[in-house]
Amino acid sequence: MRIIHYSPKLRSGGPSALAADLACALQSSDCENIVVSPPCELISRQNAAGVRHIISRSINLMTTWQEIRRLRNIIRNHKPAVVQVYSAEAAWVTSMASRRLRPSARPRIVGVLTGYPTPGTPKVGWRHCHVFTAISKHLRNVLDAPGSPLSSKPWVIPYGVNERLCYPGYTPTTAWLEQWRRNNPNAGADKMSICVPGAISPLHGLEDIVPILTGLLRSGIGAHVFIAGDTRRANEDYVAELKQKFADAQLSDHITWIGARADLRDVLCACDVTLSLTREPATWDRPVLEALTLGRPVVGYDHGVIGELLEAFLPEGRVAPGDTASIIDTLSQWNTYSPSTAPEIPFPYRLSDTAATYKKLYREIVPQAKS
Repeated sequence: MRIIHYSPKLRSGGPSALAADLACALQSSDCENIVVSPPCELISRQNAAGVRHIISRSINLMTTWQEIRRLRNIIRNHKPAVVQVYSAEAAWVTSMASRRLRPSARPRIVGVLTGYPTPGTPKVGWRHCHVFTAISKHLRNVLDAPGSPLSSKPWVIPYGVNERLCYPGYTPTTAWLEQWRRNNPNAGADKMSICVPGAISPLHGLEDIVPILTGLLRSGIGAHVFIAGDTRRANEDYVAELKQKFADAQLSDHITWIGARADLRDVLCACDVTLSLTREPATWDRPVLEALTLGRPVVGYDHGVIGELLEAFLPEGRVAPGDTASIIDTLSQWNTYSPSTAPEIPFPYRLSDTAATYKKLYREIVPQAKS
């Protein structure tokens, strides 16, 4: 079976990388995969896995009709059974590109939803798909609510981690750990090290670090927080406001801003615990999933996908949203004993699980694939 993954905004970070990772995973399981996207840093990874990459341009008012004709030619030449799209715009372009093809030559369109649809786009974009997938149960429930613009109930297919890279028992190299300790002398072995990964924005609740860290220090627990997020993409005034709050609470020496990290996997392993403080229910959280699949404890607010992941991996890490006192209590307990984390990655949170479930979906919607 041949699959085209059409992702006009493919990039290395976040759920948009699903197209590249899924194509690579499917390529090793009797599926031929082609990724159609703008040039990006993921091309070398795809090529190494045998996935073909065809360059496209981002969709805008000036390029839309050119991209429709271009995609139509790609479909004609490669005859895919499925075109998998990762945005409402891509779904619309694929539908328009397929209209002039013979009915028997039109591929099935699979829409992959990873975040909340923006107002108006589902009606003109997602409605052209034959089937939909949602990256989490929470997102499926949102999309399945009364008044949903989708024409059918989405499949829930999480974006699993590559189990060859993230697994319980993984440890950073000795050289990496020595460098980490040299760069962070304030976070000694006698302190609880806490990683707070994610975007630097008010939605991620970084203000709650103040009462949490203050409470731990007052109870006699030495703690140090590492904020792993790209401050260059954050609002400068918000970052300055956060730093002032930390300074006013006399916490600056207990907090290190480490920026966006290509070695986040190692950082998560080097820290004692990962903390999620998202104030709004998230549809997906890659760093939290990676921490859990690495066997590292996570405590977070019990809503959206965070509650979903913690229920599967570490239920005792769930805390009512906004309840910083309970986070302090949980971390205090974990300072005394280490919680029992999952000894292996549960289904469906491995990349191989993701690929297997998509193959099952393809067999459902492509008649000739059932044999």
